[in-house]
Amino acid sequence: MSARRIEKTFVAGQPGWVKRVEQVGLRLRLQKGDPRRLFEAERSAYLSLQDAHLPFPKVLAEGPDHFVLADAGPTVRSLLRRSGSEAPDVRAALVAAARALAGLHAAGYSHGRPNLCDICWQDGQITFIDLEKYRARHNTPGGHVWDVLIFFFDLCAETGRIDASVLAARAAYRAADTKGIWEAAVRRMRQMRPFWAVLVALTRPLRHKRDFRAIGPFVALFRDPQ
Repeated sequence: MSARRIEKTFVAGQPGWVKRVEQVGLRLRLQKGDPRRLFEAERSAYLSLQDAHLPFPKVLAEGPDHFVLADAGPTVRSLLRRSGSEAPDVRAALVAAARALAGLHAAGYSHGRPNLCDICWQDGQITFIDLEKYRARHNTPGGHVWDVLIFFFDLCAETGRIDASVLAARAAYRAADTKGIWEAAVRRMRQMRPFWAVLVALTRPLRHKRDFRAIGPFVALFRDPQ
């Protein structure tokens, strides 16, 4: 039986997660691309960021077909689903995640796909994981805007509404934003307003589904001047 692609391990007593080259069939290979190339790109991303003093996990060990990342605690998504978005510890994690994302952008880096399942929270510390979509060429204001849109869309998909924690996360990002990325994201959303209006109307019967229920709150979050 082949080893699992991702599993818990220990390196010199330190907990970590081993990640291996994904074994996929032809259909997924056509959809996602060459798994070896994606694996090496992600490994290179982690290694290139080791000395940047940014909230990414350390590479504890590596081999031809695997690497091991330091454990960074539960994901923000798992905390939210367990306790609800307005639980004090969850709100603290969301605020910290938004602030850390702004800090990442201030340093000139983009994550590429900062969903809540790709952000960990442990001992008051945020760590970004899963760098499959990280590309150095996206370390630009445009890449930062994309990060912001992905982060808040995923948050709205989880909550299905704009609640106090969503507003707190937005305020935290804006307070830490030193490059005008939030305003650029608002402009991007304004340019797409006709598209969103049509999408909201077309997907109204599907609002009970996770991603579709995010659309209305997500659009409103960037429309509200506050």
